[in-house]
Amino acid sequence: MKETSVKLTAQEVGILLSALQLLEFKDERQLEREYGSAPALYRKLLEIWERMDTSETGLRYEAIIEPSF
Repeated sequence: MKETSVKLTAQEVGILLSALQLLEFKDERQLEREYGSAPALYRKLLEIWERMDTSETGLRYEAIIEPSF
C-alpha cells in the first residue's frame, strides 16, 4: 500500500506541523533519507490545515520557530 486516508482534526494537524517545525537539522536529514522530504510534508499539511475550520478549537497557528526548511 502506497497511500492511505486518515481523518485528523485541526488540532492533530497542528500538532504535526509543530513537531515538524521543531525538528533538528540532523533529524530532518535522517527522515529525508528514510521517508522523504519533511519540508514537502510540512507544506502539504499546512495547506490542509489552512482549509480546515479551526474556529471551534481556539487553535491559532503561528510560526513561533522558523523551520529549518
